[in-house]
Amino acid sequence: MTKIIENSSHYLETLELTSDCSSKKSLESQYYKALRKYNTNKKVFSIIDTLKSDEQKQKYWKTYHCNEVLLQQGTVFRGSLCRKRWCTHCNRIKASEMTNGYKEPLRNLGQLYFVTLTRPNVKGRQLKSEIQKLIKAFQKIKDNLRKNYDVKLSGMRKLEVTYNEETDTYHPHFHFIQSNLNHADLLQELWLKQFTNASIKAQDIRTIDTDNEKSFIELFKYATKETTKEGKQYTGEVLHNIYSALEGQRIFQTYGSIKKVKEPKEAKDETNNFQWIEPKEEIWVYIHEEKDWITASDEKLINTLEIEKNIKSYATN
Repeated sequence: MTKIIENSSHYLETLELTSDCSSKKSLESQYYKALRKYNTNKKVFSIIDTLKSDEQKQKYWKTYHCNEVLLQQGTVFRGSLCRKRWCTHCNRIKASEMTNGYKEPLRNLGQLYFVTLTRPNVKGRQLKSEIQKLIKAFQKIKDNLRKNYDVKLSGMRKLEVTYNEETDTYHPHFHFIQSNLNHADLLQELWLKQFTNASIKAQDIRTIDTDNEKSFIELFKYATKETTKEGKQYTGEVLHNIYSALEGQRIFQTYGSIKKVKEPKEAKDETNNFQWIEPKEEIWVYIHEEKDWITASDEKLINTLEIEKNIKSYATN
């Protein structure tokens, strides 16, 4: 087997020439992590630029420092995590934890349905109060179904916020994983009765393929998609408005027979074993412009820019 230690010249194409599948996978994973950190940093910069309060800025700077420094001992690398909602990497970790904790209890309910409940968009100044209104409405509907219909809902709901750039309005809404189609229909019916300005065309109920892992990952993935339908990043001001409105709110809530599972204690750091790097003691710092972790002697962990260049060249040819 080819030994994969070439200082800054190692990249994905090199690993593809070897039989070291685990090294290739870990390097590929770290490559995409480097890209996520680059995009998260850009997002954080855009938010910080709109803020005047140092206290508010500090929350976002913590994400900038997430996994910024990696400490190497042998082939083991350790980096800190910020665990903020707006951190793409930490959000992926949270989504994995939630999926692992809730997919089996949800599957045990039998056939499941993905229910979307919405109402008209609101302006930014109304967003926080609108979210409170939606949460109270769902609680009222649950109580109504239990008292007057002898129906106890079972499932999980997620609060999500998107943004419409054309109208400069925000769209808070609920996604549910709900058991029993009749109960899902009743939930939608009472929602429309409570919010008479909500269009039935904007509501949705569809069957979930419980054998498809993506069905659960989709629920736990994010609180806001952060981009328009065209893939354009929301502005820093819009993102801060959304995250401020969501602060202190429960994004996920279980109800009925689905009890809140004991979630693992949120890890404050992350450990990886990178076999493609020469064992030693070293400090690696993420350099935003390089999209990579680099040592004081300019050794690159991934050589991200070179990989991007090779991928682009391959695609062109």
